[in-house]
Amino acid sequence: MARVKLIYASWCPSCPAAKSFWKRLRQEIPFNYEEIDIDSPRGKELAERYNIKSVPTSLVNDRPYFVGVPEKPRAISLLMSSR
Repeated sequence: MARVKLIYASWCPSCPAAKSFWKRLRQEIPFNYEEIDIDSPRGKELAERYNIKSVPTSLVNDRPYFVGVPEKPRAISLLMSSR
């Protein structure tokens, strides 16, 4: 099963839309989902590891794939190929 980690920030105006996107998509396709605040210790570690400069950033199976709100067809394709 695919794993999605959304790196977000409380001050980010686009992050609520990205959160909603992934939560709605989980109703269609099962995948593991986690939200991580970039200002938390874990978020800072992931930002450094993956060179994340913008939020929201979505990691799929521990690889950065989307910055901003993902495009649904691409996200579905990626999740389906990760099964």
